[in-house]
Amino acid sequence: MFSLSRLVAVGMLLVAAGGCQGVPPDTPPPIAKGDYEAVVGYLAQRIPYDMNASGVPGLSIALVDDQRVVWSTGFGYADPLRHRSATSDTLYRVGSITKVLTAAGVLRAADDGRLTLDQPASQALPDWDIQPRRGAMQWLGAHPVTARNLLAVHPGSLEDTMGRARADMAYALLGDMVAHVASEPFDAYVRRTILQPLNMPRAGFQPDPRMLDLRASGYRRGSPWAEAPQPNEAADGLWLSSSEMARFSSMLFAGGLYQGRRVLNADSARAVLDLETVDDGLALDCRLSLSWLAAPCGEEIAGGSLREHSGATEAFHSRFVLAPGDKLAVLVMSNSDTGEPLVASVSAMAMALMRQAKQGAVTQ
Repeated sequence: MFSLSRLVAVGMLLVAAGGCQGVPPDTPPPIAKGDYEAVVGYLAQRIPYDMNASGVPGLSIALVDDQRVVWSTGFGYADPLRHRSATSDTLYRVGSITKVLTAAGVLRAADDGRLTLDQPASQALPDWDIQPRRGAMQWLGAHPVTARNLLAVHPGSLEDTMGRARADMAYALLGDMVAHVASEPFDAYVRRTILQPLNMPRAGFQPDPRMLDLRASGYRRGSPWAEAPQPNEAADGLWLSSSEMARFSSMLFAGGLYQGRRVLNADSARAVLDLETVDDGLALDCRLSLSWLAAPCGEEIAGGSLREHSGATEAFHSRFVLAPGDKLAVLVMSNSDTGEPLVASVSAMAMALMRQAKQGAVTQ
């Protein structure tokens, strides 16, 4: 029997041999329960084909089954000009997926007793921070303006640009509230309480200078693109690798524990993971609570509801998909403005195959 690594290597050789023909690999037959080798083998052939068709230079992916990282790897180039390959440790700018980590940081501050979720923002921030924001806070529509209500600010649809701006502002305010009650920068608090316990040294809003060579170079219109500094880091300024986000997923599936260490209280982990209202949780709205998107909202999708979050900047596209009932997660990252269709199709395909392997039955 082939090992997983050997199977992937064989798949890549097949791509090299047949990729010039422009023919995608055949769709795999129904996958037997537990046969993750078949999932990985197919994706190892299919992803390079789709990348070539999309003109995306680099992509990283992670597949998670509960506490097991099934696969975490990279394809193509993180930096084509320097011939630096994409790997599972390559850092990508993940845009709005940042909000998931920010929400975890807010809830950790509540777990620590530093922040009360129903405390008015005016009590969690000094007057000199509140006064200039009063008009904007009314525009948010989160009355009263508390951490609980700010977490629930969301666009009404994917096309609601004003709603997206409100959500970005809400998360910026949340980051400021945590920084004030913790008496340290928001990046430092999240790094100390979330990232370090999860062994995520590469990730961060302001990555360690020693990690700069791990950053992917973004591409826009086929040319290198320098990412501008992000003033609203709590909303969309995070840099992440696929291998690190896999560990974050496992922590959520374990009810806030990672390798026996408590990162979030169980209720807080469930609040990050859950979309629907829970009796003793945050009681957030269904459609985009904690910025997860389910389509259609509140309905069962192929045997169980999915949680999905996309992230984009001018030169990066990512997608984070979870199936909480199966404790499965898929994260796909790319470094091109043309990457959105690719990460959408790869993440959907990977999750469908993972669910087949988990359940031992065709789910679509």
